[in-house]
Amino acid sequence: MNRRHSLQLCLGALALPAAGHAARPTESAFLFRGYYLTFMRMPVMGPREWKAAIDCFAEDEINTLVLWVPGGFRSRKFPLTWAYNAEHPNVQKDFLRDLIDHAHTRKIRVLLGFTPFGYDGVNRMAREHPDWKASQADGTPVDEFGIHSWGWSLCPARAEAREFMRGYLREMIFDFYPNADGLMVESSDYNVCRCADCRARPYEEEFRLTREISEEMWRVNPEALILVYPHYFTGRKVPGLETAAARQEFDPRWGLMFTPHSAHFDADLIRRAKCSIFSGPEAALGTPEAVSEAVKSASAQGVNGYLPSFEAFSYPVARPEGGEPFFTGKRRRPLGLDPDTPAGRMPYGALLPRVQRAAVRSFSRDPDLSMETFRRRLGESLFGENVPAAAVSDLLELQRIWNFEAEWYWSSPLLDPAFFHERARRLGWTEEKLAVYQRNLDQLRKIAARHAEAASSAEREIRAIAQGVIDLWTGANAEPLPKPR
Repeated sequence: MNRRHSLQLCLGALALPAAGHAARPTESAFLFRGYYLTFMRMPVMGPREWKAAIDCFAEDEINTLVLWVPGGFRSRKFPLTWAYNAEHPNVQKDFLRDLIDHAHTRKIRVLLGFTPFGYDGVNRMAREHPDWKASQADGTPVDEFGIHSWGWSLCPARAEAREFMRGYLREMIFDFYPNADGLMVESSDYNVCRCADCRARPYEEEFRLTREISEEMWRVNPEALILVYPHYFTGRKVPGLETAAARQEFDPRWGLMFTPHSAHFDADLIRRAKCSIFSGPEAALGTPEAVSEAVKSASAQGVNGYLPSFEAFSYPVARPEGGEPFFTGKRRRPLGLDPDTPAGRMPYGALLPRVQRAAVRSFSRDPDLSMETFRRRLGESLFGENVPAAAVSDLLELQRIWNFEAEWYWSSPLLDPAFFHERARRLGWTEEKLAVYQRNLDQLRKIAARHAEAASSAEREIRAIAQGVIDLWTGANAEPLPKPR
């Protein structure tokens, strides 16, 4: 795909104009800027869409991209790891090595993400080897779990499971993608094996594997950037788990990855690490204000990187996920968009994701940037110098409503009336909760009306998005949003 067509798919990727020196990186700018993406859970994106996405990200001036890969490549040694994901374009015909090369031409380093003994692809192995399943404290197997890839965490005390894990990672890193720039090791964050052999040493085998793979990669590429969670070093209780972290020796060649749900900031480790990264959900599920708050919090802790999750899930849902049966048999909507349209297949160029990209770019370059300045620059980039303040306010309100109560497992219920009604009835939503959604829908009507005669393309797009949601609730066969009594 040529450069011109790639940028057309990017839909004019948002590059905020320089306003004197204020738009340039400040002294407090993060050294590592980019995104965390689950490559394997985005099967509607093929090589064309991924290259267009890379070009969009280059316009954001990122320099680091984490791609979580297991389950998304056609392992020759362990085909069970990708059989569930056979429709994925990279499983059908591998293009990721070329994509990494393309990222390098845009000055973006690519890190391969994985979790030792768990998550996508890896958790499928217990289907053929049930004795590899991790155990709960009472000796029974851990519960089946998954996002797209359903299965069981593996017991690191099993020699066969360790042999598999090392073989699978070496195949991914050295056979398939030796041109990657490093790794992101995401420690187990929803369960660990509690069998008699593992109970007293949770994370020990994970650490041993991480250290071995790191040393092998550094021998091949001494400059490789390898990020690890703090669970191997702090000795403190792991958030969300009834277990303590390990207390292993920290190699300062590693970088650190911190998250709000599992891996909390540790001042001592941050001081000792070559780099430290924060990754939260606010780019995919939040607002520019949430991005600003996350960046300020991370900057105050002394970290020097920001790689928020910006995952555009598009896999077909085979099981109830997040306790929600409604979507079983349906395909996920990437960032709330229709995966059967060009914008859904490559969502990062659509208007509302562009707002979030602008926030990541702006605040990671200047954590102290005010929301007022961000709003002004955002408006100038989309509407021109004589931007009406009301248009920017409508855009940000539209973006807030679009992501309102979105979760990793579903988009905002307001974007899918059938899902809204099913969930509201099943969970017995209160009058107060229904009233909030009614106010959001009323806001969309006002936004659409204000931009009915819009002249600029950005304003027309604002109206089209707002009206599109309204139409879902007012069609001939639509069930209206329940009115609070």
